[in-house]
Amino acid sequence: MTEHDDRPTARGELTGFHVVDPELYSEYRGRVVRMSNSHQVNINEFLPDAVRQRAMTDAEIAAELNLDIRDVTEIRVVAEHDEYPIEEYEASARFKDAAAESYRNGGVKNLYKGDPPPSRNPAEI
Repeated sequence: MTEHDDRPTARGELTGFHVVDPELYSEYRGRVVRMSNSHQVNINEFLPDAVRQRAMTDAEIAAELNLDIRDVTEIRVVAEHDEYPIEEYEASARFKDAAAESYRNGGVKNLYKGDPPPSRNPAEI
């Protein structure tokens, strides 16, 4: 693959993946995260409009940094995943499993409360 290979397979479009060069990721990670909703700032609804600002979309970030929107999206998603340890994702999965089970047992009136139980063992599914 050449440096400027525009074939769909070279861009990862036919494989379902879009891969960002590690150097590009390192160079732009901080800026993309700050410009996106990854770390929300100025979200207090009581701030005056002149102070409060919304985060930029991936398309706006791409235009501002002169990058491909797919690169910006991939940088943002990978950076967000880098921010949290695997235990956070496991806790989220346990909570979702418990909430779904609670809903199955009693519907909306049976709102889930308390600590989620351990996640299901994939071998038992």
